[in-house]
Amino acid sequence: MRQKSKAVVISAFWTVLPCLLAGGIVGLFFISDFWYWTFGIAVPALFYVCLDSIPARLFAGAMRGLSLLPLLKYGYASTEKRSSNYSDDEIWRYWFFYNSDHHKR
Repeated sequence: MRQKSKAVVISAFWTVLPCLLAGGIVGLFFISDFWYWTFGIAVPALFYVCLDSIPARLFAGAMRGLSLLPLLKYGYASTEKRSSNYSDDEIWRYWFFYNSDHHKR
């Protein structure tokens, strides 16, 4: 149970921190509206990160006992646990062809 709690904290921290850093960097360019820009960038970034299953991969890597750098590489660069519905180029071409007016001419 202790390892699972540690994995949850690690995955939450390394999921939220990069999003806040990305928003903070943009916010530095607009100091008068810093927090609006920070959260305006961080929230969509967090949404994307969660849709990409990064927290799940970070949790799985932490449960395996990976050290920091391999954990971050696994969490952010691995394709494991990633949705594969639209990863193949053939699927995109099929969708475009049958959901557009190009084939009706």
